[in-house]
Amino acid sequence: MKKYILKAFVLALAYMLIYAALDAAFSELQSFRHYLIGAFVFAILLTGFNYLDAKGWNSWKRICRLFKKKDS
Repeated sequence: MKKYILKAFVLALAYMLIYAALDAAFSELQSFRHYLIGAFVFAILLTGFNYLDAKGWNSWKRICRLFKKKDS
């Protein structure tokens, strides 16, 4: 789990920097808190997705099985 959190932290930092750079280029900068909250949400979603990907939960077969009607 530690490697997923480290990877998400690095990618969240990159997300925050790119988001701020695009805001600076095309509009005005927001507060630091705005970028921090966006990066935090991104990191949580990315960590969850990477963990589930490693466990094999993102396959279409598993997803379809969750919604398939069970025969009684």
